[in-house]
Amino acid sequence: MNLTSSQLALLLAVKQGGSLARAAETLGITSPAVSQQLAKLERDLGALLVERGARGAKLTPLGSLLAEHSERVSAELSRAEETVADYLGAHANRLRLGAFPSAAVALLPDGLTALRYRHPEAQLSVVDVPTDGGIELITSGELDMAITASYSGTPSAVEGVRFEHLLTDPLRVVLPDDHPQAQDPASQAVELKAFEKDAWACSITGRPARTQLNSAAADSGFVPWVPFQTESYDVAQALAASGVAVAFVPELALVPGRGTRARRLKPALAREIFVALPASAGHVALAGELLTILKKTGKALHRRQQSAATLG
Repeated sequence: MNLTSSQLALLLAVKQGGSLARAAETLGITSPAVSQQLAKLERDLGALLVERGARGAKLTPLGSLLAEHSERVSAELSRAEETVADYLGAHANRLRLGAFPSAAVALLPDGLTALRYRHPEAQLSVVDVPTDGGIELITSGELDMAITASYSGTPSAVEGVRFEHLLTDPLRVVLPDDHPQAQDPASQAVELKAFEKDAWACSITGRPARTQLNSAAADSGFVPWVPFQTESYDVAQALAASGVAVAFVPELALVPGRGTRARRLKPALAREIFVALPASAGHVALAGELLTILKKTGKALHRRQQSAATLG
């Protein structure tokens, strides 16, 4: 038989809703209509696609496989719609941007202010993404550009995406101000080995920042003890201020406050900040304009970092 996109969408709605009633709400049809369409599809295929129970409905293995096809079909249809809109110039004034919090705070205000001034009709939007995220939203066509970070050099190549480097963001260790290493001159870099016996506040296992900490600690001959796991640098710095941990914090995310000191590390560690864009972004004129502004902002931040490092 020939499957249709609407039949696949029906299975996807059941998967996402967990019941025939919720699937009906999603699709804008009645529950009996959902049941009838499913029953017909199962008869035509000669296989069970949905298991119905007192607590709802779930897809069989075959139903799940077909729902995965529905997700891909939906993504392709969205991209096709975007292609038509781009060709007709419908999104010439739209810019959908993703950024992780510390980059958004440090890099975006000047750029968005400039775009708003130059293009008052621009349709601008920003969404939070993980530090290493946003790439999949570029490939799916949901974002026009994303600010992302890599803790291990240039990001891995992704088909249909190009990366533009903005700046190197040095890593600092944030200490309680009564920590022995906090008493050293601010200009003096501290060996990572000095924190072998400290409790750390860092992200969870498998996240890029944690992988970088684990790798650097291994090179220094120890395994870090990380009882405080958080994706928020603000939380990590608050934990350091409370005196219970030391924290691994990029310079862009530093929030100077009472009770802490930030120190350079030896060997020096950093993360690299990039902008990710579609390989062909000519249809998004505002993306190129914002990229130019972001590069200037990145250079200015780098100069300030160099000046601060020189002054200690």
